[in-house]
This record gives sequence, C-alpha cells and structure tokens, in this order.
Amino acid sequence: MGSEEKLLPYYDVDKTVDAASHAALFKVLQPPGRLFFAGVAAGWLIGMGFWLAFMTGGSLFPLRVEVVDGHPVFKHVGEVLGIKIAEEYHIDLLTISKLIIGAVFPLGLISILLGGADLWTGNVQSVVYPYARKFIDLRGVIYNWIASYAGNFIGGLFLAFMATYGTLMLVKSPFFDTMYTYAYKKSHLDAWTAFWRGVGCNILVNLAVWLYFRAKGKDMMGQAFLIWFPIFAFVAIGFEHSIANMFCIPAGIFASAYRWHVYTITYKDFFFNNLLPVTYGNAVGPLILITLYYWYVGSIKGSALGEAKPSDALKLVIDTCVIASLIHLVLLVVIPGAIAVGVEAALGLAPGVRVDNPYIALVPGIVASIYYIAITFIMFKVLKPYTSVKISV
Repeated sequence: MGSEEKLLPYYDVDKTVDAASHAALFKVLQPPGRLFFAGVAAGWLIGMGFWLAFMTGGSLFPLRVEVVDGHPVFKHVGEVLGIKIAEEYHIDLLTISKLIIGAVFPLGLISILLGGADLWTGNVQSVVYPYARKFIDLRGVIYNWIASYAGNFIGGLFLAFMATYGTLMLVKSPFFDTMYTYAYKKSHLDAWTAFWRGVGCNILVNLAVWLYFRAKGKDMMGQAFLIWFPIFAFVAIGFEHSIANMFCIPAGIFASAYRWHVYTITYKDFFFNNLLPVTYGNAVGPLILITLYYWYVGSIKGSALGEAKPSDALKLVIDTCVIASLIHLVLLVVIPGAIAVGVEAALGLAPGVRVDNPYIALVPGIVASIYYIAITFIMFKVLKPYTSVKISV
C-alpha cells in the first residue's frame, strides 16, 4: 500500500466541476424559443448594469463631446468651462468616475446568476464542463452559444433603444457624454487591442462565475459579494465585454443620431472593429485560463472527474477555441455584421452623414435581429442538440 501512488484533487475543484457539469445540462436541453428568451433577459440585464453605471458615474466623467463638421470632438470639462485646473494641478476625475462605474456595473451578472438568465460570456465555462466530461458532444455547446449570444444581442439592442429613443436619459449631458465616449472609443479600437481586452475581461467574468459555483448552496449575499469583485475589476480596468457592448455601442449610434442628427458610429465599426475581436477574446481567454485550468487540475486519478491526459486537454482547446469559436464567429458576428453593413450602405448611412429622421439608425440593427432569431431556430433543427446528450438525465 505504501508503494501506491496517492493523489488528491487540488482544492476539491473536481467536486465543483462535477456539480457544474451536471447543472449545466439544462442549458443544452432547452427548446430554442426558451433558451433564446433567457438570452434576451441576460442581454438587457447586462445592459441595465451599464445604464446604471452611466447614470451614476456620468456626473464625474471629465470629457464632453460635441460634433464639428459631422465628426465628434472630445474636450475636457475644464476646457469647456475655460478652466485649466486639470493642466495646472493635474486633477482628473476619470479615475473616480471609473470607480463608480465599476462599482455599480455588477448589477447585471449578479442578477443573471442569482435570478436565472443565459449569458454567452459565462457559457464559455459552464457549458464546456459537460463537454469536457463527455456528457454532451460539440453540437450541444455550439447550439447553446448560438441561442444565448443571439438573445443577448436583442436584449442589449432593446435596452439601447429604451435608454435613448425611449426614455431620452442617455441623450442628455453629462450622461450622453459618458456613454458616447465609451461607445466611440470601443468601436474604434484596433483588432489586436480589442482581442486582448476581450481576453482580460472574460477571464475576470468567468472567475466570478467560478466563485459563484464554489459558493453555490450557501448564502446568496455571499455569492453576490464574490461575483461583485471580479466584475468591478474588469470594468474599472477598462476591458471589453462583447455582450455589454451590444448595449453600449448601439446606444452611442442611436443617441448621436437623435441628439445631433448626424451619423457618427457605424455598424461596421460595431461588428468588425469591436464585436469580432472582442468576442474571440472573450471565448479563448477563459476557455484556456479558467475552464481548461479547473477541469484539468481536477481531473486526476481517483477524483470525481476521472483522469485526463494532456492529449485530452489539447483536444478540448482545439474543439472549443478553434472549431466551436470559429463557427460561432462566422454565424454570430461576420454574417449578421455583413447584413447590417449592407443595410447601412443601402440607406446611405456613413460617418458624418446628416440624418433628418434619427430613427433610421435603428434599421440595420433590426434587420440583424431578424437574422439572430432565424439562426437560433435553424441551428436547433440542424444540430438537434437534444441528441447530443450522452448520459441519462
């Protein structure tokens, strides 16, 4: 007996992954309408956190925006008021504003995890655990990712409409200036920067999801507290969350059209400058540094997960970071993005173009939304996710 190799699972992570693997099966065994609706709920909940952040942090945000010759110009509030306090005394309220924005933004994920909704950025962890355990095949992962992401888009777009055209709250200063600065800068990142900001963001989001899994079954206030810290960190740092951007950037498109009657941010900027690289970063970052990590370190001989070999880990990376992620990017970003850009061009919308009817900025997003609804139901028929489950439930 003394010569036998004795191994112990690391921090009991095997038990957490095992419980999460079984619990996530319901995310695959859902009809498309209900899973899509759960995605819509998650989209507007994340958007509501961003809306709250703009309303509370906006008064201390130091930049103001005006349009000159059809293009936005950003000025420090001190410059607008003719005060040089920022230059003379090195005072800048941006850090304080970001602290407030980061502190209240976690409303979204806390509501999703404790209340129940389907957020794609969390599903790159939760739905991959049962796949790693061979409870489901890759079709189940792809189906869930498609339905949740599609629903998230429509939920975010709806809330962007509500915050701008509906309530007019994000059309007025200083809240407009804060939101628009975020939206414009997000939509004008280079792909390399956007990708890595997406990686950083969703590592922290999925750390929050993991801490929620670890605390599940305990007091809900404790769970909310654990979720709060990583989400506060990613927002205050300035990372990129694809689902939050489905609210923020459309809100910038809508509000600038309404306030200035000028088209300043395009759907091409939205989909291809931001969503494409950020979504991929949101996928591969946590897939490797959270999902793979906890599954692999827990999968040793004698654990609740059984033993996993390095070849199993490599296969998981290829299947999720390459195959599933690229299918997802093509179906959920490239194709709807091309549709929205085509509609935008047909309507004659381009940076600096005057729009007499500000509601025309909605049209490309609405057409893309129709695609998102259709692709969810089409892929349910194609993938047959209910046949992807390999264990009795």
